[in-house]
Amino acid sequence: MDYRESTMSLGITEKLLCSCCGSQQHRVNSVITYAFYFFEYLPIFPVKRDTRVQCVECQHLVGIADNPADRKLIFSDLSLAFFSKLRLLSTFTGSILIILLLSYYFSEEQQKNRQSQAYIDAPKINDFYYLDYREVAGDKRPQSKYRVAKIVDITGGTVSLTYGNYFYPLKKSLSNGLRFGHSTNFDYFEKKRQNFSYAELDSLFEQGFIYRVVRPEFNMIGRNKAVYMIDGNPVTNATDAQKEWRYIPGKRQNTQGMAFLKASYINDRFEQAFILLKQSAELGYAPGQTNLAELYLTGIEGSRDIENAAHWLFQAALQGYQPAIEKYRVICQMEETCQIEDFYRALNDAGTSYRIN
Repeated sequence: MDYRESTMSLGITEKLLCSCCGSQQHRVNSVITYAFYFFEYLPIFPVKRDTRVQCVECQHLVGIADNPADRKLIFSDLSLAFFSKLRLLSTFTGSILIILLLSYYFSEEQQKNRQSQAYIDAPKINDFYYLDYREVAGDKRPQSKYRVAKIVDITGGTVSLTYGNYFYPLKKSLSNGLRFGHSTNFDYFEKKRQNFSYAELDSLFEQGFIYRVVRPEFNMIGRNKAVYMIDGNPVTNATDAQKEWRYIPGKRQNTQGMAFLKASYINDRFEQAFILLKQSAELGYAPGQTNLAELYLTGIEGSRDIENAAHWLFQAALQGYQPAIEKYRVICQMEETCQIEDFYRALNDAGTSYRIN
């Protein structure tokens, strides 16, 4: 803590009579003693303020801090009264700036929290979750505090995450890691998936384990290349934005059905999508079968239909469609009668090529 004085000239007054020479012209100065803290030249708050008047003729200096009558007489002039109020602002310059900075910081944090909550309530594939392991591990892992997770699949009401292989000691280092492209490394994320319900994710966010959710933007980086970005920095590898078109039975119906699902302005969009996706599934198009299963899982006809969902996921899995295989594994974990070994055996008997993460 340091203390310094500054003097502010307020002008000339003719309201006082000098006791030495009789002159009525006095120069009025405001002398303020500031306390400085952290910032070398920024006054944080005033310790003492007083007003001094000096005779223009004989330079006689008079302090009027203890004379309220003289103070009131001097500041009866409009110009001096204005400067008297203005100096209050200057005395708290540092305090005002600190309050503004803190207000901006907390308002920005609240905005990020509200945005994160919105993403938790309506998750999408490729959402990035920032995790704080201090909320579950305490100080047991002092160098392993923060981690990244990413949504890789949503099956009905189950969200599948893969965790990053790297831990960060600071939140800033986590953000810098994504900015420098860590997540684009081929081995950055684990192969194993962690499944959560919407309610479980919401609970983890309330506990502080998930402290930030970020939704990357899909941006074009070439004629037919695109990449997901956070704050203008790539967080995934480049992919083909549009694959070469060729006729595949059921593909057109699947595309149209998914377009209806996104058209929130159409009242019967779910019914229209169901018809088109069912046509796609019956034509044997694996993505269409998988998307139809999703509609059954979300209760398109009023209630969830696990049996029909499992049927169409199984049909898509027999074609080696990996998303369908992963989704079938998720719903199999929720059904006690489902034996995953029977599922793998059926895929092997059909000669299906697949992998188990």
